[in-house]
Amino acid sequence: MAETAIQLTVAVDGNFDPLIDDSVQFSKLLGPEQRLLIDDHVVNQLEDKDGAPALSDFSIGNITFDRLSSKGSFRVHFKISRQFCCSDITSCQTDYMDFTFTKRGQKIDITGSYVLWTIQ
Repeated sequence: MAETAIQLTVAVDGNFDPLIDDSVQFSKLLGPEQRLLIDDHVVNQLEDKDGAPALSDFSIGNITFDRLSSKGSFRVHFKISRQFCCSDITSCQTDYMDFTFTKRGQKIDITGSYVLWTIQ
């Protein structure tokens, strides 16, 4: 088992509070650029790169936020999809990455931990 981390900073427009209770709106904080960084980060941690793994079907859950400390957490769920070109076989596995964040004014500093589980 190996653990790695990624750091992101995103801007928050307007009122942050309604986002905490709406995972769909909260997920919009992670735009295409951040999702690409997460994709690259996770794929780089995979030992087996056969089938050109790529992340898809992002969703966010388990959102928590403490207004006193301006700190919170959330979990990003995704699928790791693979397409094997020589055999027309596809595979997919679901996985997740946990994130913590700190709100600083109109910005959010996000740190994510990805755990690569390997069974021996």
